[in-house]
Amino acid sequence: MGPSGTRTDRPERHPSWLELFFDLVFVVAVAALARQLHDDHSLTGLAVFAGLFVPVWWAWRGFAWYATGFDTDDRTCRVALLAGMVGVAAVSAGVDGAAHGDSKTFVIAYAGLLSVLAALYARTWWRFPAARPLAARQGIGYSLGTVLWLASLLLEEDLRPIVWGVAMLLLIATPIVVLLAPQRAYDAAHIAERYGLFTIIVLGESVVVTVSGLDTGGSVAAALVALLGFMIAATIWWVYFGRYRSLPEVDALARFVWAQAHLLIFPGITAAAVGVAFAVEAAAADHALTLADRLPLGAGLVAYLIAMGMIRAATRHLDWVAFMRVAVAGTILAVALAGLRLAPLRFVAVIAALLVAEAAIEMTRSAPGHMRDDT
Repeated sequence: MGPSGTRTDRPERHPSWLELFFDLVFVVAVAALARQLHDDHSLTGLAVFAGLFVPVWWAWRGFAWYATGFDTDDRTCRVALLAGMVGVAAVSAGVDGAAHGDSKTFVIAYAGLLSVLAALYARTWWRFPAARPLAARQGIGYSLGTVLWLASLLLEEDLRPIVWGVAMLLLIATPIVVLLAPQRAYDAAHIAERYGLFTIIVLGESVVVTVSGLDTGGSVAAALVALLGFMIAATIWWVYFGRYRSLPEVDALARFVWAQAHLLIFPGITAAAVGVAFAVEAAAADHALTLADRLPLGAGLVAYLIAMGMIRAATRHLDWVAFMRVAVAGTILAVALAGLRLAPLRFVAVIAALLVAEAAIEMTRSAPGHMRDDT
């Protein structure tokens, strides 16, 4: 059980209406990141996309984990989450500037988000004595993160990402004490639902691409690429939601891998959607795909599959399913790098076939296992 007076003292819960409302603003943030990658899909642009996705997702993660353990759903918590929504909106508005040498808005907004989390944990420390060890560690971590992000404004633009990286390493290390601590401060089923909701958010980019691709001036090839993109998204949904139910509760290492591996899953799915968009546009214009055009789809699915393989190995065991996920990831990467002189439609068709074949074999030949832990 968790600290007295927190959510973990109560029966299993589901995301509240405010949490669902809070997640809604991240639709805008994910769309802003996808747009940044679409505008610059060079290797540098791909790295910038991945680098900016980390703090955006970590902000969502911070509020989700606070809510599962300590949200008392009173007026103060509600105001804090609403303030966090404003902060996320400001971060979204600052994504383009952060990607192009004008990061002031992004930095100040993100520091504001961290300061809200620090204040919430300070309040938890004050109100719930039993929760003080965990609240103190989290509060100190978010406070130091706030200071580091603001301190980056004292440096030139090209040096700021170094400080951001240090800050994020600190923030990412801080939850280890929560995941590994014997004192429980989370609801495993609630966390799984929140992660599942964020998965739906990033899959939404694929739906947008599908709808847009079906209206490309009568290009049959572009429409077919869009439908294949939807097939890829549907396959990801099928495996992701068909294979896991909640955060592992027994093994500390499995909990850590399950939670942190999503750092690859979410940007991977988003990048894959952008990659499908490039293929739709190339098919409509009857152009070949360049390596830079192919990489978002290829690298995105590779990140997703490797993360799913890691989760499988950590939460179950290193079986043939985990190896197959990694093997298919390697094959997809090889196809994306080589190109094989494939037209956009054929390229996406090959990628979709590989992903669907992996999912079909896995879902029909692998036992589902325990409903609460299977991945």
